Amino acid sequence: MRAFFVTQYGALAASSRTRVLQYLPFLRQQGIDADVLTVLPDHAISGSQLDVRRQPLRKTLYYLWAAWRTWSCGLRTWWHGRSRDLLFVQKVIFPPPIRWLLRHMSTPVVYDFDDAIFTTEVRSGHWLARVKESRNASGVPAMLGLADLAVVENEYTAEFARQHCDVLQITGPIDTTSYAEIRSRVADTDPFTVGWIGSGSTVAYLELIAPVLQRLARELNLRLLVVGAQFELHGVDVECKPWALEQEATDLARCHVGVMPVPDDPWTRGKGGYKLLQYMACGLPVVTHPIGINTVIVEEGLTGYLAPDEDTWVSRLTQLGEDPDLRRQMGERGKARIEESYALHTQQPRLLAALQGLMDLAGP
Repeated sequence: MRAFFVTQYGALAASSRTRVLQYLPFLRQQGIDADVLTVLPDHAISGSQLDVRRQPLRKTLYYLWAAWRTWSCGLRTWWHGRSRDLLFVQKVIFPPPIRWLLRHMSTPVVYDFDDAIFTTEVRSGHWLARVKESRNASGVPAMLGLADLAVVENEYTAEFARQHCDVLQITGPIDTTSYAEIRSRVADTDPFTVGWIGSGSTVAYLELIAPVLQRLARELNLRLLVVGAQFELHGVDVECKPWALEQEATDLARCHVGVMPVPDDPWTRGKGGYKLLQYMACGLPVVTHPIGINTVIVEEGLTGYLAPDEDTWVSRLTQLGEDPDLRRQMGERGKARIEESYALHTQQPRLLAALQGLMDLAGP
C-alpha cells in the first residue's frame, strides 16, 4: 500500500511532528510505503514568528513565500496523489484550483487539523494574518468537503468536521518513550518551581495568572520556569529557557507542577491540551483552566486541578507547593493516565486501522 503525506511544517513544529511524522516508522513497519512532502520546512518556522511591528517587510515576504509554497506543493500533491492508495493532508489549505484537482482524483483523502483554524472570532492585529484567518474560515470546510475522513483532537473540532465527512478523534498523542525515565528531579527543599512550555504566540496567556504567581511569590519560595519564550513578571523569580526538542522533557523535569492558563474563546476551545500531556508524561501534577479538552484530560483532584478563577488557582498551587506527597501521588497517576490513554503506542493501531479501511474501500 502506498500513501502520500503532506505536512504543513517539519519536525520542529509540534502539530506536524505529533499528528503525522511520529507515526511514520510504525506505519512503514506495517507495510505502508509512505512518502512525505513538507510545505514549510523547519528553517521557515522562525520566519513565521517574526515581530511584525519591527519587521513588517520580512513578515509580508514570508506570507508571500508561504503562499507560493502552498501552490507549488499543491501541484506536487496532485501529481503524486493520483498514483497512491491514500493521500493524507495535515493542516494545509490548498487554493481552489488545487482543491478542484484533488476532488477529481479517485484516491481517498484524509484531512488532519489540530486547532480551531476555521474560526474568525479571535482576530489577529496584522492585516496579512487576518487575510490568512479569513482564508482558513472558508478553506477548512472546503478541504473537509473533499476528504473521506478528518482526524481531529477534540470534540469541539470534531463537531465542526462532522458536518463534512467522517471523523476520527485522536488527542495528542505523545511519544512516552521519550519520557519513560523522566520524573521531577527537583528536591522538596528547592524553590517551588512552576513550569510552562510553549512559544511566543501563547506566552501572553501567562498574564492570566500573573496575579496568582505574584500572590504566591509573597508566601512561597517560588520560581517560574518558562520554556520556549521570554517572559518577565514583577516580584516573581522567572527563568526563561529556549525550546529544544531533545531537551524539553529534561527541562520540564526541573519543575514541581505544570500550568496551562488559557482564556475561554473559540480558538482555545479547539486546542489539544498538548502541554498537559507533556507535564503529565513527566510525572507532574497540573493546574489549568476548565476549557475545552482540558476538562477531559485532567481528572480533578487525581491528576491535577481545574481552576476557574484566581482564588482557586492560588489555593490549588499553594496546596501543591506545601505538600510534596500530594505532588508525587498526582504525578504518578497522571503519568499512568497518559500511558493508558494518550501515548503514541495506544493510538498507532487506531490510525492504521482507519487508513487501511479507506484504502481497502478504494480497492485496487
